[in-house]
Amino acid sequence: MPGRDTRSVSVTGLDEVLRALDKLPRDAEREARAGAVRISRRLAVLIRAAARTSDRQSARAGRTVRTATNGLTPSVIAGPHPLLFGSNFGALGRFGWYSNRRYRSSRPRQFRPHRGQADYWFFSTAERSDAELAQEYQEIADSIIRAWSA
Repeated sequence: MPGRDTRSVSVTGLDEVLRALDKLPRDAEREARAGAVRISRRLAVLIRAAARTSDRQSARAGRTVRTATNGLTPSVIAGPHPLLFGSNFGALGRFGWYSNRRYRSSRPRQFRPHRGQADYWFFSTAERSDAELAQEYQEIADSIIRAWSA
């Protein structure tokens, strides 16, 4: 069963595209993988920079952002880090030692306020740079098509 971060898409002509990709030489596949890794690294750098400019907690959690490209799809992951979710999404409650009874009357400052569906630095940065990175990926695909088309 697909998770919340999974999307199902129906593509017409996918079988023909996959057969064409299977016929590409190894050099074309290597070039496509190198391009995907390059895009992943660029996205990881952008996300780490956004974390550093966000606040100290985010900067610490942002150091765990790295590429996870496997195949031809660029991807970036973060974590594990105890501050990751609180620094990126904020929180409404208190956690760990701060949830102790003696801190109930203190002003809650463990994490920034929770923003509902919005985040502070990870996904928002990825969405803002999506068009630019998609254009770069398209240029890589176009260069492969030009070099190895019949």
